[in-house]
Amino acid sequence: MVLMKIRLPNAFVVATIAALLGGLTGSGTALLRATTTPLRNGSFTTSSIDTSGPRPAAETPETTHSFGQVSLGGTGSHAFIIRNTGDAPLLITKGATSCTCTVSDFEGEDEEKDSRRIAPGDEIIVRIEWTGKGEGGPFRQQATILTNDPRRSEIAFSIEGTVIPTWKAVPNGIVISGISTNSTSQARGRIYTFSDELPHLVKCQIADDSLAGRITVTNRPLTQDEIDEEPEAKNGLNLSIDISQGLPLGKIRTFIETSFFLGEEEITATIPFEGIVSGDLMLVGSKWDRRSNALRLGTISRKAGLKTTIYLTAKGEFRNEVSPRVVDVAPSSLDIKIAPPSQIGGGDVVRISIEIQIPPGAPPANNLCTETADRGFILLETGHPNTPTLKIPVCVAISE
Repeated sequence: MVLMKIRLPNAFVVATIAALLGGLTGSGTALLRATTTPLRNGSFTTSSIDTSGPRPAAETPETTHSFGQVSLGGTGSHAFIIRNTGDAPLLITKGATSCTCTVSDFEGEDEEKDSRRIAPGDEIIVRIEWTGKGEGGPFRQQATILTNDPRRSEIAFSIEGTVIPTWKAVPNGIVISGISTNSTSQARGRIYTFSDELPHLVKCQIADDSLAGRITVTNRPLTQDEIDEEPEAKNGLNLSIDISQGLPLGKIRTFIETSFFLGEEEITATIPFEGIVSGDLMLVGSKWDRRSNALRLGTISRKAGLKTTIYLTAKGEFRNEVSPRVVDVAPSSLDIKIAPPSQIGGGDVVRISIEIQIPPGAPPANNLCTETADRGFILLETGHPNTPTLKIPVCVAISE
C-alpha cells in the first residue's frame, strides 16, 4: 500500500475565496433584480420622501395644448387646470418660461400674484399666454409651475402649433453676382400673403433713388398654381426686377420696397437686393479690395503722406477709346496722375496706370467708409460709351 500525503489548503486562502464568492453572489442577485424590475412612468417614491402624515398631490388633466394656427405677432391663451387631490394645502409658484410664453395669471389671484395655495379637493386655473414670433412654421413653447408636492415638484405646460406670417418673400433676399454694365439683366421674386384679404398695392420700387432710372420693379398678382407652391399662402405678388445697362461698376446694396394694404393694415415689405456690376473696365492693385470694390488706403499720417498705384484695365471693342480724365476727388488733397494707355495680352487688353498720392502736410480728413464717415472717391470720365463715368470709392483718413 502506498500512502499519499494530502496538503490541506491554508485557512487564509479558504476565507478569501469564500468572501469573493459571497460578494459575487450578492452582486448577481442585485443585478438580476435591476434588470427584471420594469420601469414605471409617473410618480415614484424615494427614501427622501416622507410618506407619513398629510401631504399635497398635484394632478393635471392635460399638460399640452395644440392651438392650431396663429398669425405672426398674434397672441393666444389657454387655461390649464391643477387639482389638489392630496390632504394638505398645495403651493404652486410661477417658474421659468420660454421666450414667447408666459404664465399670465392664476384664477382668483390675490396679493401673492406669483404663487397660490390650493386647499385639498380644490382646483385652480393657470392661464398660459403666447405670442407668434419668428418667420413662421412649427411652434412649441413651455411654461413651468413649481409645487410643494414631493412627488411632482414641477409641472411643465407646453403650447404647440403653427405660426403663420403676415407676408413672406421668396427668396428672402435677391443676390445677382453677374450684372454686366454692358447688357441688361433680370431677376424675379415673390411676396406671399397669408390673409384672405387681397393685397392692394401702394408702391413697388427700388429704395435707392440713384438707381431708380436703371432698376425698375414691376408686379402682377400670383396665379393660383404659384400660390399653391407656398403652404398656407392665400394670395401674393410676383415681382420682376429689370436692370438696364450702364450701371456703375462695383457693388450694389439696397432694398426693394413694396407697400400694400391687407384690409385696413398697411404693410411695407422690404427685400434686400445685392449685386456686383462688372464690365469692360476693371481695377486692380495692392490697395484695391475686390470684396468691397473700394480702394482702401487706411489711416495715413499727414507728416509722411502716401503714394500708391492702381491699374485700370479695358477690354472689348471700345478698349482703345478709354482715356480717363479726373473730374473730382474726395478728400481734396488726393493728387491723381494718369499714365498713357499701354497694350497687354497681344493688344486684347489696355492697361492704364493711376498713381494716387497724398502729399506730406495734407489737411486732416476722415473718409474711412464707416457709418459715421463718408467714403472718399475718385470720379473719372473714361471715354467708354457704355461706362462714360467711373466713381472709384476711396477709404482713407489723414491724421496728425
